Parts: sequence; C-alpha cells; structure tokens
Amino acid sequence: MSKYLILFLLSLLSFKTFAQEENPYEAYKVKWIGKPAPDFKYKDISGKEFFLSDLKGKVVLMNCWFINCSGCRIEYPGLQNLKNRLEKQHKADQIVLLSLALDSKEQLQEYLKKMPLNFFHMADAGEITQGIYGALGFPTNLIIDKNGIIRHIKLGGSPQSADDIEYEMLQLLKK
Repeated sequence: MSKYLILFLLSLLSFKTFAQEENPYEAYKVKWIGKPAPDFKYKDISGKEFFLSDLKGKVVLMNCWFINCSGCRIEYPGLQNLKNRLEKQHKADQIVLLSLALDSKEQLQEYLKKMPLNFFHMADAGEITQGIYGALGFPTNLIIDKNGIIRHIKLGGSPQSADDIEYEMLQLLKK
C-alpha cells in the first residue's frame, strides 16, 4: 500500500511541476511588450533601404510570416482590408504595415504577383524575425507605437486577427 501511495504522490508532484511551466507565448509577450523595438536596417523588395527607427512618429505593424504558412495566408486578406480601411479613414500617413517574410526575394515577388499585398515587404532569412526578435511561431504580429515601443503582440493567424490588430492600432493612434 505504501508503494502505491508513494507513486501517487510522485505523480501529483510531477503534474504540479508540469502545470507551473510557463507558456512560451506568454513569456515571449512579457519579454517584449513595453520595451523598445530593437532597431534594424532593412531593404524592401523594391530596393529601398530603411531603419526601423526611421518610422518613429508612426504606428507600425510588423508582420512576420512565410509563404507556406497556412495561418499567415488566412490572416493576410484581413490585414489588406485593415490597411484599406485605415487609408479610407485618412490614417495611412500615420501607420506603416511592414511585412517580414522568411522567404527569398524572388519567392516573395512571385507570390505577390498572385496575391498583391500593399505593404512594405522584406525578404528576411530569419535574421530579424528569429535572430533579433526570436519569433516563436508564425504569423507573429508586433505593434509598435509612435515612440518605437512594442505595445501589442498577436501570435497565430485567424480571420479575426486583423480586427484585433486594428483595435490596438487605433488605440495607439489616439495617443
């Protein structure tokens, strides 16, 4: 009987330890939200070079994705509609949608011929999305305020992602 009691207590202890493990996505959010977005230099697919810090004064959506990501493809029409809605509200000069794709420039250009998305696009081989920002999954959306501070992170793609992102961006535009 005591052998079973010991096994039972050990199994309870392991469940308690397992339950206390931190959710990696929540840990990722805690690590970044409220912190300055690390600056980086990028070249969009048209060849223009920028620094992320050049976008201070605007609310930035940094969308990290890749072509074969099903969640990314589900999310993208909503993000394009979001951009169109914000343009109609005359907020286009106050926002930037920055797309960092884990694909080659050629693959990205070919994809955008079939699925035009009116963002700044950059082919990122992981140096920024995973190297600097340590993205855990895709899509990962980071919303950066006018002062360059990360204010919201949305992990995973769904048709509702754009609505959540729009709400957060509009709140930041009011500030």
